[in-house]
Amino acid sequence: MKKVLSIVTGGPVDQPRARRLSAKLRAEVTFLDIDRSEPRRASSRRVRAALASDRWDLVYLEGTGVAGGLNLIRAARGRGLAFVVSSGDPIGGFFRTTKGPLWGWAFGLYERRLYRACAGFIGWTPYLTGMALALGAPRGVTVEGGVDLDVFQPAAPAARAELRRSLGLEADHLVCGIVGSLTWSPRQNYCYGMELVETLNQSRRADLSLLIVGDGTGRERLERAVRPGLRGRVRFTGRVPREEVARVLPALDIAFNAQTLDGLGRYRLTAKLPEYLACGVPVAMSPVPGFYDYVREAGWALPARHPASPEFARETAAWLDGLDRAEVARKAERARPLAEQRFDYERLSERFAEFVHDLWDGDGS
Repeated sequence: MKKVLSIVTGGPVDQPRARRLSAKLRAEVTFLDIDRSEPRRASSRRVRAALASDRWDLVYLEGTGVAGGLNLIRAARGRGLAFVVSSGDPIGGFFRTTKGPLWGWAFGLYERRLYRACAGFIGWTPYLTGMALALGAPRGVTVEGGVDLDVFQPAAPAARAELRRSLGLEADHLVCGIVGSLTWSPRQNYCYGMELVETLNQSRRADLSLLIVGDGTGRERLERAVRPGLRGRVRFTGRVPREEVARVLPALDIAFNAQTLDGLGRYRLTAKLPEYLACGVPVAMSPVPGFYDYVREAGWALPARHPASPEFARETAAWLDGLDRAEVARKAERARPLAEQRFDYERLSERFAEFVHDLWDGDGS
């Protein structure tokens, strides 16, 4: 039986993905999870030790952290080790947007070398797959971020009402929200959730409430940004254990998925998107390509502006002020079927396995 080493550099979000996608491989799979809090040199040593510990037929890199990527580039060049790499973000675009042009240039070089050295690329979106092929990856496939449909499910009306009560949300309010990291970006003057707070500040709708699940350096800024008279309509839960997220999501009427319209946001789908849909929650999303390909029938396009801009909040508030509850209900009915069609791990793991098997023997057998 073939032996596969799976190196996961993306943290806890990517670990379940690597295991679910690998489940149908005709191979013995060993997992190496890299802790992001671990010093990079220590992570790199662990990767090198793992690579040298056996004669691997393939290495599967989930995430593009340099502790895994640089060692794999060297191993591919030095001894012909075959590896595939999976990513949900453009590497150069991520650093260019979050850190600046110099960082973007440096990690753009790393991105190109990583993709040229790999045997194949697995993109979370077709746009990332196309970018990787253009940068030199020899083969590619799209395998989206998936969702465990047995865990993430819509709640029954009574359970949903009780959930809202426990969270301090009015039963008859239109509840918009997010689940994610509230990390403040000085360069963007923004973190997830700010677009919701500023929209609430602009809205005339008396039955609009917000649920913001997560924590980070931006949380205090978000709390301060809520107008005093509206603070009773915003619930901050703080960090929720991952195993509890599926229980909280059905409290939402609309999940927000705002993206920057740049070299990062245009190419990605957030990991939370399939989970929102699986819980029967329609999504309001920036008009990046992923909205039209994956969300449109169960969601709405947000304004084509930076989510930190005053125009974004003003236009989003005007949309929500006129939104009809019947339309929300119609979109919600389409959310779960869309998750089943596009993000079911059972289907995604089959596509992943077929791609890897073809790399091994050329005919998928």
